[in-house]
Amino acid sequence: MKFPHLPFGARTLIRNLLLAGFVALGAGHGQAAETDFPKQPVTIIVPFAPGGSLDATARVLSEKLRDLLGQPVLVVNRPGAGSAVGARYVAQAKPDGYTLFIASGSAFGFLNLIVPNFEYQLKDYAPLGGVAVYTSLFAVNASAQVKTLPELVKLAHDRPGGLSFCTTGVSGLNHLQLEMFKGLVKSKTGTALNVIHVPYNGVAPALTALKGGEVQACALPYSSIVRNFEGNGIHNIAVQRHERLKAMPQVGTTGEQGYPEMDDNEQLVTLSAPAGTPANVVAKLEAALQTAMKDADIVRKLNDLDVQPTFVGSSDARKWLEKDVAKFSKVIKASGLAVQQ
Repeated sequence: MKFPHLPFGARTLIRNLLLAGFVALGAGHGQAAETDFPKQPVTIIVPFAPGGSLDATARVLSEKLRDLLGQPVLVVNRPGAGSAVGARYVAQAKPDGYTLFIASGSAFGFLNLIVPNFEYQLKDYAPLGGVAVYTSLFAVNASAQVKTLPELVKLAHDRPGGLSFCTTGVSGLNHLQLEMFKGLVKSKTGTALNVIHVPYNGVAPALTALKGGEVQACALPYSSIVRNFEGNGIHNIAVQRHERLKAMPQVGTTGEQGYPEMDDNEQLVTLSAPAGTPANVVAKLEAALQTAMKDADIVRKLNDLDVQPTFVGSSDARKWLEKDVAKFSKVIKASGLAVQQ
């Protein structure tokens, strides 16, 4: 655009003002486009192999979110490195709301402490909300003949060579719960808990080992153990929560058995996006999650998975995760699991 009748300085000023106006119009158009989210399929990344409770939870949610968002919601499994593969993929994804991350607990917030060369932390994610709570248990092989945590501690101290204690994987949340328990036993009794950690690659092999007597005790997720194994060679002796489970009223809480510090170990299942995702996109996804969790069919399906359906908004979900990260970061460092940088 030319203005031959104006002085050079005036022509430059007008040209710059017009250019600024065009840029502003473009920005306004871009903001309008964001309000149309989503325009393409949304992907939920599951950091574990298919078949587990987290994978099943994601697939239940995807059905309802598809209807609410008006676009396909795909579930993609990216297992590996204790969920670090999936967590890294999401942290590096474009922050546009089309790549989401489902996680049980706050593991992705402290992976940087235990996985070599994993640089991401909780600040690199934008929690959209919590959709379920997973409770963990301490369980024993029936042959151990113990019914409480104090009895388990005594058995471990009395057994030559130590008690074999399994978890669902090295540096996973169940492993951290075991390390937390070990630290508490030492601080309360003055003697280290005499156990040998035996990690398994997932819930199914850990349960098989516990039932078969290869190990005497385990820290395991509630959802995977109650339905198929309770009373069938395995006894649950403690739930890591403030109240007893309605489905297992006979099993005491960790607090009732002298370890109230472990009552806060319930894991919040959250859906997150990469940090930097536009606020209006986060708000739309959070609202969709909240609506989904009011659906009776979704609640029924999640109950069938032995998880506890809930809804926790994005702000409160972040606070829950921050609290967990602070707690388990201390456990990681105290137990020597932290990677030496």
